[in-house]
Amino acid sequence: MNPNQKWVESLEPQIKEARERLRQLDPAKIAADSGVIWVAGDPSGFQVSFFGQPYTASWPDLEVFRPDGQLCSNLDQAFLLQYLLTADDAPLADSWVSLGGLPNGSFYEQAYQGYSGNVLARAFRGRPADLRRAAVAVGCEPLTLGDLAFRYLALPRIPLALVYWSGGDEFPDSAQVLFDRSASHYHHLEMLAHLGSLLCQKVIAADKVEATTK
Repeated sequence: MNPNQKWVESLEPQIKEARERLRQLDPAKIAADSGVIWVAGDPSGFQVSFFGQPYTASWPDLEVFRPDGQLCSNLDQAFLLQYLLTADDAPLADSWVSLGGLPNGSFYEQAYQGYSGNVLARAFRGRPADLRRAAVAVGCEPLTLGDLAFRYLALPRIPLALVYWSGGDEFPDSAQVLFDRSASHYHHLEMLAHLGSLLCQKVIAADKVEATTK
């Protein structure tokens, strides 16, 4: 799913607000609450693992940079800054729920399923072995859910569960991306939904790479 450009542009005031609010907090506590690494010194900043890649957020400017040192897009800036601001050190519940199982999530669930699990199920219909290979290739770990399931750590305190069910000959395959019940302590619903979508895109892209190398 390609995020709507107008929506991405609308994130600018949210990014500005997140920076202003974060500057009022103790950076060491921000790091402790979110599970990121705080590096004090010159320069100071946060080291954040985002979809398995090392991102940095400068302090006190709070500009977020990709692993190659380039400034992130508005979307990634918002993902990471709002994560740092929202995180409250709540323990993981070790209980998986759909987006609709999170507070106020039912309103978003149908649309979310349409651009996450449904897309993944269509991409891997009848190919569970390929799904397994692609999921492992992006760093997922096996879970015992559904017919096939994997755990993926999108942000230090936001694990995702990708669950797949084979429909056999009579029914279509289905899939969902689930969240730990604590997820609302670490991000907004809209951003959580995009994290789930990004995981699906990442796995589908890995499958395409695998297909070109066969």
